[in-house]
Amino acid sequence: MPIKTWELDPNFRNEIMNEPGGEHLSACFQCSTCTIGCPITEIVSSYNPRKIIQMSLLGMRAEVLSNPDLWLCLICQTCTSRCPQNVVIADLLTAIRRIAEKDAEAGKLKIDSTRPLFDKAFQHQLENHGRLYDIGLAREYYKGKEGGSFLKGMLAMSKDYKDFGMRMFKKGKMGPKALFADNVKDRKVIKKIFEQMGEKEK
Repeated sequence: MPIKTWELDPNFRNEIMNEPGGEHLSACFQCSTCTIGCPITEIVSSYNPRKIIQMSLLGMRAEVLSNPDLWLCLICQTCTSRCPQNVVIADLLTAIRRIAEKDAEAGKLKIDSTRPLFDKAFQHQLENHGRLYDIGLAREYYKGKEGGSFLKGMLAMSKDYKDFGMRMFKKGKMGPKALFADNVKDRKVIKKIFEQMGEKEK
């Protein structure tokens, strides 16, 4: 990929480092250990966390934030455990994704991934119930995936679930007992945690 120096954003690295999780961006010295040990690279040959970090350091803001590979990290922490510089790469990529989401919300960027929808739906279940509520997660995710239409979301969900839905049913994930959320006892504590998280982000 040719680098157009006049299009580089020298402030991009600072923008990342000001995000929680992005503080140690500049500690990376490009050894490629993170990429060599990443299990995702065995499935998606284009995935290269070292390259994403290098592009971020160079200031290639538009290329980094629009890169679909940015959303592939499974947060398995294999890269973090092997990094000689102790860079928590999963957190670093999360910080970059957070910037991409902010740009998307402002209408400056279109994210070509459904991961933000899933992450938000997952977070909402924890915030509302204190633990994962599978059906609530699926309903919110598929609704968002289908442009906010509840009916289209349910149709898409039933189509996707027909192959493995019975396995989830047998495990109690989609059966009668799973129809209702199993809330934690002290939901006030959960609410307080999320309020504190919101204050830190601000």
